[in-house]
Amino acid sequence: MFETMLCLILVLAALYAWQNALRARDLARSLGHGICADAGVQLLDQTVTLSGLGLARNAQGHLRLRRNYAFEISLDGMDRHRGGLQMLDGRLLSWSLPTHEVPGAKVIPSLGNVIAFRRSDDGGPRPH
Repeated sequence: MFETMLCLILVLAALYAWQNALRARDLARSLGHGICADAGVQLLDQTVTLSGLGLARNAQGHLRLRRNYAFEISLDGMDRHRGGLQMLDGRLLSWSLPTHEVPGAKVIPSLGNVIAFRRSDDGGPRPH
């Protein structure tokens, strides 16, 4: 009798975890689509993939499951770049997208993607 109940509880717990994962993935796909639309880039394949799981504390200090999702985007329709987002308790924690090149900006090789500014006559910065 106990083994039967335990087996039923385990099956129900597995179904709950699966449904929870599907809901989280759908929310991540929706959030990823919104992030890409706001940034003016295209979300490729219209999907996200789970790239990692971890534990993190929410605002109340309770331990919760943190999900990391990865997706691919295109800046101009001809390229592929990786983006990502993190979720905790169904809320977006952080996201990352590749950066756009600024036309006419001078990139200092020793500083990576830092854009050098020079002073204009009115005292405000302007790109070289």
